[in-house]
Amino acid sequence: MLIENISYLVTFVATTGMAVIGSLLSYQVFHDYKKPVLQILLYQQILLFSFFIYAIWGNIFLRAIIADVDLNAELETKIAFFVPIIGIPFLTGSWFMLLKFAFNVNGYSDSKLWIYGYFTTFLFLLMVFAFLVQNHFIQTPVKPDIFLVRLFLVVNLFFHLVFIFPFIKQNKNKTAGFKNSDFRKCICFYCSGVFLYSAVLWFLGDFGFIGINLSFILLFGISTLLPVCIKLFVQFPDTSKTELKKDFETFCSAYEISKREAEIILEICSGKTNKAIAEKLFITLQTVKDHTHHIYTKTQVKNRMQLANLVREKTGIK
Repeated sequence: MLIENISYLVTFVATTGMAVIGSLLSYQVFHDYKKPVLQILLYQQILLFSFFIYAIWGNIFLRAIIADVDLNAELETKIAFFVPIIGIPFLTGSWFMLLKFAFNVNGYSDSKLWIYGYFTTFLFLLMVFAFLVQNHFIQTPVKPDIFLVRLFLVVNLFFHLVFIFPFIKQNKNKTAGFKNSDFRKCICFYCSGVFLYSAVLWFLGDFGFIGINLSFILLFGISTLLPVCIKLFVQFPDTSKTELKKDFETFCSAYEISKREAEIILEICSGKTNKAIAEKLFITLQTVKDHTHHIYTKTQVKNRMQLANLVREKTGIK
């Protein structure tokens, strides 16, 4: 029993470390290349590992705490069954970010119908599932842990099959600044790992606590493969030289800046205040503030100095 507890503790430390590494590596990739699509990957990693830590280790720790409490078998089974389900919002968000990442990388844009439909459908199915279990239309399984793991594996494989689709049918009219050939290595490694841990976890518990611990390490380790492979294999274009040569018109086109917003940017770069800009362009002060806010959002800067530096860097305008 002591060896078993120590093994779980070691695995908990190892898997938590992997979760931190996966999240930090995703942040590093995003920070280095400033690609919005990489920010989606960062969110996916955070949500996924939040679910894993809660659903896996939260459940194990809870079971250890109540082990000495005199609970009837039915109540214990229900606790083991419903505690992981509470973490479903994290998993739902993770799957959504995974699909959003795949489609955005390959040039597909999001639609509100897809976003609302995704979460509405998930919520509806979860409510139906809870209703069926609560009213005994679906009997609580004798081994709820195994049942939930296998249910997760089936749904997770479905989402990963959808995840692969945009890499096969790429939208060639739009790109996210990546080479599709580079991503093929990442997807190959990552999806192979997903199928591997799915096969191993399907037989969770058949090989004792050692097999369980190794399965958890495999699950967490493979889940970090996506940012690791992107870091290793994806070649990001060096835009530092070409972007410096862009003229102001190209800059505005790249950031979807309107004609009026372009006028305001030029005035900001010249050092004028909002009041002075309003007077020169014959618009209200509030209109200047609204346009300035839109400019910050489009260019992903926080203040006038950052905007001026960005314009200077991209166009040479001072």
